[in-house]
Amino acid sequence: MDYLTYSGNSIVKVRLPASADVLYAPPALPGIPKAQVPAAVRRAFEEPLGMPPLRELVNGSSRVLIAFDDNCQPFPETSRPDIREQALGALLPMLAECGVRRENIRLVCAVALHRKMKPRELRRMVGDRIMREFHPARLDNSDAEDRADIVDLGTTEQGEPVQVCRGVVDSDLVIYLDSVQIPLNGGHKSVAVGLGTYESIATHHNPSMTADVPHVMQPEQSNMHGCIERLSRVIQKHARIMVMEAAENNALYPFHLRYLGKHREECNVLERLARVATPTALRVLPEGLRRAVLHSVRTAYAPVEIHAGAIEPVHARTLAVMDRQLRTPVPRQYSTLVFGLPDLSPYAVDARINPVLVVSDMLGYLFNWFYRVPLVKRGGVVIILNPVFEVFHPEYHVAYERFYREVLSVTADPFEMRESFQEKFARDPYLRECYRHRYAHHGFHPFTVWYWATYALKYLSKVILVGPPDDRIARRLGVSWAPNVEHALGVAREITGGDDVVAQTIPPFFYCDVPGVL
Repeated sequence: MDYLTYSGNSIVKVRLPASADVLYAPPALPGIPKAQVPAAVRRAFEEPLGMPPLRELVNGSSRVLIAFDDNCQPFPETSRPDIREQALGALLPMLAECGVRRENIRLVCAVALHRKMKPRELRRMVGDRIMREFHPARLDNSDAEDRADIVDLGTTEQGEPVQVCRGVVDSDLVIYLDSVQIPLNGGHKSVAVGLGTYESIATHHNPSMTADVPHVMQPEQSNMHGCIERLSRVIQKHARIMVMEAAENNALYPFHLRYLGKHREECNVLERLARVATPTALRVLPEGLRRAVLHSVRTAYAPVEIHAGAIEPVHARTLAVMDRQLRTPVPRQYSTLVFGLPDLSPYAVDARINPVLVVSDMLGYLFNWFYRVPLVKRGGVVIILNPVFEVFHPEYHVAYERFYREVLSVTADPFEMRESFQEKFARDPYLRECYRHRYAHHGFHPFTVWYWATYALKYLSKVILVGPPDDRIARRLGVSWAPNVEHALGVAREITGGDDVVAQTIPPFFYCDVPGVL
């Protein structure tokens, strides 16, 4: 069986056993056309869920903080105008109609411990007009290390520290604008994490949260999301929070590229020809040009529903959309998973995916995209296709390179690295400076993404990397290596006792619903 998939910036055709299954995303749900999004946003704030309408929450003396996600969402980027620009374009006039003075409105990109957005990135999110009016005095990134702008709200009932940007408690109303693609995001996570600090985020982004319960990609049954909710409830005692969530469909590809996420039998004649021609056409291009071609694609995501109001009723509606869009019934578990990982990561926007992200995106994200039990059996094998270039963005991934050189040279065990290295990286003055003023991810950030793979690293018998020319990078990452897929499948066959193989065609995104109990 032929499997068309990514390997970095290449699209390759891989030969799988005849008995293998290949899984595809469900078709995209109909979305709200871009021209109708502003009206949908306005309706959401006029008829909020679980809260009075906006006009009853603010007046001429109100101070309003409007927060929104960084460019991790929606991911990859959509065509313009961005959903944030459209939401702000509807919301700001509504606040003016309620008498809120412009000088009492502050906009903040809630980056948490992600890298800060550059001015050109903020401009793409909010549009030229809003950028001119608000930046930089009343539009900027949050800063989890700016102690003058952080307030300590005590602890949860379980002793977890609760810290948040001061603007959250100093404002009369906090409005969080969220574009949600997967159940991981939105809900209590928005303010509690997006405007949190290292001290508060470290309580839930740690290996203990996922060692025995792998659910990080959805709130149900999740230790991590349970902790986040506890923090959020403390914050809500000190602040009035209103959220707007745009639940997105999975229409990642524009019309002319949809064949990349479709089964061959669903393709028309032209799409079938493109499936045959694309691997060869890309193979003859140099790597830099391949990357330019694939990264120039703008996605066709559209919100299926837009709701505003209190956190829980709004997020319940969002999760219902996510369930309809992403849930893919799979009748059973498999012994071996093959997956081609593209040169894409929410933590590598405008950058190459680095070796740390190859492992974390596969074992922290994709492995955890399930509802009941993992797609792979306990003791199974995962085969990752990616060339894994040993490249780190000189601005964004400073902490990642040090993590790769200094931490992974000693251990790949999440608990050992937490004990021996986490505080050193999180408190490092140079890494702190890079986060605050040089657009780098926080020193703790590479630990967080590695911790999400805690369950998978313990659960699987072997992770095999196919793509690098030798085993050097794989050994540093604590995984195995094979020169080609055929060899990797042979290793998996020896471990599992057969060719019980499944492959996933992602993107577009989907979650597997496999019967069973953890």
